[in-house]
Amino acid sequence: MATKQQTAKAIGHLPMLKTVEQMSRISGIGENKLRELMDKGEIEYVQNGNRRLLADSAIWDWYERNKVAVNVQWERR
Repeated sequence: MATKQQTAKAIGHLPMLKTVEQMSRISGIGENKLRELMDKGEIEYVQNGNRRLLADSAIWDWYERNKVAVNVQWERR
């Protein structure tokens, strides 16, 4: 049976919740922008002491609500 440590190595050790700094590196959204979104209540986070932690799903949710759809026009031949 695989130990917890072996399983973590196999799937890659990525925490479920990430700090603003970690999420900034992963998402490409700046740290200040992430903090601004949290302050405005536009993105979900968990307060853990002084740290605010973000889930990947919070970024995707924000993205889905704020993306600009592409206007594609198809040409008939």
